[in-house]
Amino acid sequence: MSRDDLVGISEIAEFSNVSKQAVVNWRIRYDHFPQPIKTLQSGPVWNRETVEEWVKKFKGEMTHVLSFINLKGGVGKTTAAVAVAEFLAHEQRRHVLLIDLDPQTNATVTLISETKWAEMDRDGKTIAQLFSDRVNALHQAPIFDIEQAIARHVSTINDGIARLDLLPSSIRLIEIQDRIPMIALSGNFTINPLEILKSAVQPILDRYDYVIIDCPPSLGTVTKNGLRISTGYIIPTVPDILSTWGIYQIVDNVEKFARDIERNIPPIGVVATKVQANQLHNRILEDLRIRRLGRFGEANALAQPPLFKNYIPQAVAVARSADVEADIRTLKGKYGTAYDSFRGLTEEVIAACETKSI
Repeated sequence: MSRDDLVGISEIAEFSNVSKQAVVNWRIRYDHFPQPIKTLQSGPVWNRETVEEWVKKFKGEMTHVLSFINLKGGVGKTTAAVAVAEFLAHEQRRHVLLIDLDPQTNATVTLISETKWAEMDRDGKTIAQLFSDRVNALHQAPIFDIEQAIARHVSTINDGIARLDLLPSSIRLIEIQDRIPMIALSGNFTINPLEILKSAVQPILDRYDYVIIDCPPSLGTVTKNGLRISTGYIIPTVPDILSTWGIYQIVDNVEKFARDIERNIPPIGVVATKVQANQLHNRILEDLRIRRLGRFGEANALAQPPLFKNYIPQAVAVARSADVEADIRTLKGKYGTAYDSFRGLTEEVIAACETKSI
């Protein structure tokens, strides 16, 4: 084989009409990307014909970015987001990034140890540092580096899941989040407060099949940063009156935000969480099932998103799944009696996204 038959990443990018970063992302995301023939001092090289054939067949599968949102805390939002991410990565073999935008950091510390989180937070490798860099852009050099901030192969099972990565949060975000909308007023007109997350993760998005975003319980600027890159969103809710009260407000506000930024951000569905076998939960579940909640009495209520068939029961095992120190080896061991529910929910999410190209 002559040297003319060999190509590196730059040549692949050139004849594929993409960036070198896109080729790097292909290698990470797609198992079927050709293996290099050898690795030279200058980097890996491939057989040109093999890679050209792959590129011809490749159709650029889109990345599905799903925000998990509820305005009320304690509804199992984080548990649902983490579980779907783990099932997507481990059982469905998708490449997944979980972005923790919630300053409570619950998703973060259920996927990595508090020791590792504290180390990353100290070194500026969390989402709080990303926003802090932008808030203080006029006064200090940026610290955040997206490649360094991603914790790879995270989870409490099997010493981590090979296809699951995490962009961790930090409680420091509590102090920063209220200052983010004021960036333009500070004289820094080069940074759009709603584009901060997008600008940071854009280079690495297409190495993942799914990005799951655990949003804070609000519709503020941090949540809107997540929605800005989302292709859809999911509303976890306990089937009671207070927890479901905000569904209309979420749908209404996301629709208005989507119009403002001229993007389609459809609701994928509502997932019932912490379900108990009592009269109230049964009644609210039925209302959710037939989409009767609306705006509680108004004639022209905004359509409620569909209810996923799989719901998450109130179970001790679900609470135990948040214990990062527990000796858990399988998803079944982690989620117990809720295993089938989360597995079914993940399959519904895939069906909703991949069959409808959301």
